Amino acid sequence: MPKALALYLRLSQEDIDIRRNAAKDESNSISAQRSLITKYIDETTDLCNLPRLEFCDDGFSGTNFSRPDFQRMIELTKQGEIGCIIVKDLSRFGRDYLEVGDYLEHIFPFLGIRFISINDHYDSSYHDGKTVGMDITFRNLIYDYYSKDLSSKVKTAMRSKQEKGEYVTCVPYGYKPSPENKHKMIIDEPAAQIVREIFDAVIAGKSTSEIAANLNARGIPTPNEYKRVRRKDKGEPQWTHPRITYMIRNIKYTGVMTNHTRESRFIRDKNQRRVPMSEWIIHPDAHEAIIPREKWEQANEMLRNPKKVTKMVLDQPDRVYYCAHCGRKLRKTYGSDQYYSCVSAKYQHDSECSGIRLKRSEMEDILVEALRAQIHFVKQTRQTAKKEKVSPSVECYRAITQVDKELAQLQNKKLERYEAYRSGEISRDDFIKAKDQITTQADELTAKKEQLERDYQALLQAKQHEAETTAEFSQAEKVLADFDAGLREHLYEAIEQVIVTTNEQIEIKWVFADIFAQKEEIC
Repeated sequence: MPKALALYLRLSQEDIDIRRNAAKDESNSISAQRSLITKYIDETTDLCNLPRLEFCDDGFSGTNFSRPDFQRMIELTKQGEIGCIIVKDLSRFGRDYLEVGDYLEHIFPFLGIRFISINDHYDSSYHDGKTVGMDITFRNLIYDYYSKDLSSKVKTAMRSKQEKGEYVTCVPYGYKPSPENKHKMIIDEPAAQIVREIFDAVIAGKSTSEIAANLNARGIPTPNEYKRVRRKDKGEPQWTHPRITYMIRNIKYTGVMTNHTRESRFIRDKNQRRVPMSEWIIHPDAHEAIIPREKWEQANEMLRNPKKVTKMVLDQPDRVYYCAHCGRKLRKTYGSDQYYSCVSAKYQHDSECSGIRLKRSEMEDILVEALRAQIHFVKQTRQTAKKEKVSPSVECYRAITQVDKELAQLQNKKLERYEAYRSGEISRDDFIKAKDQITTQADELTAKKEQLERDYQALLQAKQHEAETTAEFSQAEKVLADFDAGLREHLYEAIEQVIVTTNEQIEIKWVFADIFAQKEEIC
């Protein structure tokens, strides 16, 4: 079966500029890209009959390659399911000229992937291992500079709006964008009522954890739920102490607009730096206040002000315990022993998470025994694999060699019959009859050989997989070699996750999951 043809489409917010250049926006639209690529494929003889897969990242910047469909496409190319990738132009593929060049000159040639950029008149099949032309290199460079220039212009425009007191970042809970001007905020009364309630509760002396638990018990949607935003890998949404504290500290609820509190140091900066307060852009009375300034100051005075401590990044290999109900990592508390529990229980007293409280020493006793059993399994499997000496691929290869010999013998026999016919030893009819018999036997042997060759290839692949498995076993053996002597010391090196359902039921995900063959459930 031929490998699939990948159509890659991308459109980001920076490409949409209808007010300034409607023609440009239409040419870059997803539908326009799809139409252009489809037409090109239909008119290209060696491409038109290939199976097609479409990958589309709508609303993702080309300045980085962490795009969901792009990553899915690359993963399929690594698995050998895609043989060719087609884009409208190189800017659709990416705007970082270094990474684009790396894909064109190293990654795709290594994977054997043909890459076509239609508007750039680039087809990697015409370069076959050679460096791409200078025109393509400069075009990549231009796309990269375009992104940097665009980023600078956007940043300048945003700064101008900030200095005028216009809102340009996310709207805090309790407000919503004005229908008349998206850069102005107006009060969202249902959410604002919850904000007022939170401030009143803090002033009344309630702790932020108590307030969060009360909101969760009443089923009040969290700010993200209210805005229909769901963050991945963050567990079930719930009100928490940090969320309440952040709201109390937020001076925007008093009508003061603060901007430029964080900034990107460079394009594609994933970790924005905190801007010193002296550099903030502050505009009082920029929007209607939900909380009077006096009440805001009173609520902030009621909050605990813990001493600032220097953050230390500690190596904590035991942070592998997760709650099966909400997905959050279990927190660690200290006493006569160390315990693990789910933080959700602090904010949802009737949750299933509240029953989780594990003693570290007891948990590690269980995990050590489970790991010891897995090590025993690895050793036994390894010994069994070493005892197996049968090599089906060798036998299959010998069978193919034997068929080749028989085919050669038939060919010689056919020549002998022909020589006998030419010398008059046998009649023409006897020669034709003998030739037909030999041809039939040869066809049968040829079919047998083709089947044997298919079997041989399958056996070679199985042997390669076996070799890879053997290498994995060897790696596992190497890592686990000293575990019997100091099993507890090396325990967390072998564990990826421990998912806790109850104090009596856990699921262990091992680092060597493929070697251990399955996840182990301890009940």
